[in-house]
Amino acid sequence: MHGDPKPAYDVNRIFDIVAQAAQPVEVAEKKLLTEYDAYYLDRHHEHPLPVLVVKVNDGEHSQFYIDPRTARVVGQHSDNSSFMTRWLYHGLHSMDFPWLYNHRPAWDIVVLTLMIGGLSLCITSIIIGWQLLRRKFTPSQKPAIAAGD
Repeated sequence: MHGDPKPAYDVNRIFDIVAQAAQPVEVAEKKLLTEYDAYYLDRHHEHPLPVLVVKVNDGEHSQFYIDPRTARVVGQHSDNSSFMTRWLYHGLHSMDFPWLYNHRPAWDIVVLTLMIGGLSLCITSIIIGWQLLRRKFTPSQKPAIAAGD
């Protein structure tokens, strides 16, 4: 009530509360993240930064992202379930890899190259299909047999 408002909660206090809440499991790692990482990222930069990252030694190797301004969990993942979702689905469907994600011209070049490759496969398939249909529905011309044969 007195004094200047604080921009965020005490980071150490949040870490202590999370460690108490995680009992009987231990906290494996805790750190302050100031840039997006492979699992906590946002193309539009709307997710809050910095965030507190807490890794827990549970069976799923859970990881939580906590906003120190609001003390709310803003993201989470576990190695067992989200690895497949993150890398095989989002990574391959959106080309959402950190090294491409942070270098936008490289991402554009990769995506455009893949789109051109897909378009060329579609066009060649249409050409091959059209040739096959034309051959099937065009009457074949049999060569005339010579009289002496």
